[in-house]
Formats: sequence, C-alpha cells, structure tokens
Amino acid sequence: MKIPMQPVLLVIMAVALGPALSLGGCATTQPPAYYLLEPAARTGDSDGTGKACMTIGMRPVEVPSYLDRRQIMVRTGRNELAISEFNQWAEPLDENIARVVAQNLESLTCADVVKTLPAGRSRPLDYRLQVRVNRLEGSLGGRAVLDAEWSLVEAGDGRTVQSRRSRFVEPVAGDDYTSLVSAHSELIAGLSREIAQAVATLPTARDRQ
Repeated sequence: MKIPMQPVLLVIMAVALGPALSLGGCATTQPPAYYLLEPAARTGDSDGTGKACMTIGMRPVEVPSYLDRRQIMVRTGRNELAISEFNQWAEPLDENIARVVAQNLESLTCADVVKTLPAGRSRPLDYRLQVRVNRLEGSLGGRAVLDAEWSLVEAGDGRTVQSRRSRFVEPVAGDDYTSLVSAHSELIAGLSREIAQAVATLPTARDRQ
C-alpha cells in the first residue's frame, strides 16, 4: 500500500530546490574587461622635415615574471600584490609597452623607431634601444609607480651612448581599473619623454653623412 506524500511536504521541497535549479540552469561567468596602454597625444615631427633623422631599433622590452601575465597586478599592501581575473591586458604587457614607447618616441623626435628583427633581417639601424621594467604597479585610488632601466646603443660598434635608471610616480585618479591603466600610460609617457631627451642629443644620420 502506497502512502501519499502530504501536499505541505511537496511545497517545502519545491521551495528548497527552486533556487538551486535556477542557479544551475542560468549561472553565468562574468567576462573579463580588457585594457591597453595608450600613447601620449601626438605632437608631430620634431624637426619639421617629415623625414626620419635616424632609425632606432626597439628591442623586446623585459618585464619581471610577476608582471608577465594577462591579469592586471594591483598593490594591496606594503608587501602584498593581488591579481584580478576580471581585468586583463588585451595583449602581452611587454609588447604593449614596446609599441607605446615606439609611438611616443616617433611623436616626440624625428626618429623612426622599428622593431628589432633577428640578425640578417633587420633594416639598417643607427641606434638600438633596450628597456627593462623592474616595477610597474599601482593601487586603486592611490598611486602608480614605474621603475625602469634603459639604454641607447650605437648600432655600428655596440657602444652605449646613453644609459639610465628611471623612476616615475603618477596618482591614480579613481578606484577603478580604467584609472589605473591611464596612470600606467602616463608613466610610460614620462619614460618616453626622458628617452626622447636623450635621443635629441645624439648625432643624427644626416650629421654623420
């Protein structure tokens, strides 16, 4: 003989299982937001001729392993960092930095900045630029810091003509990732301006003719 289940029990089970079934059928994962460093505003050809005065080969930028990831790194304490799975770089950070530095230098100087290719495939260069980032991080609503070393090398004889370690600090205007990335872009712009000042002191291709 079957004993029928009381209606009240059916109601209780339906109420208890309803949210679980709803979550199981409609659960979604938040898609990440993607960000890029952006070059500073273009100022045009610095010598007004429209022709490159020198060619600089941009070598691959070196970044520390803790920055070599898609997720954006945020400082949360004196000795503590955190990564955000939902806020990521749209391209590898080393490539983004190299591209922005090259664009900034072309805007600030009369140099043509090109990506350095393997030996035998590169176009003739006047100088090579190497940038190594030691630190690029910030806190939401706080400040962002860039510590980097860079050098300009004579392409012909490999002689280092300029070498420096630079540190820049920028306020982060808001407590969101857009503000943080904007501050990072300003840091890279500051680094680019410093390198541009050094480039301005170098003999150009026209000077050596």
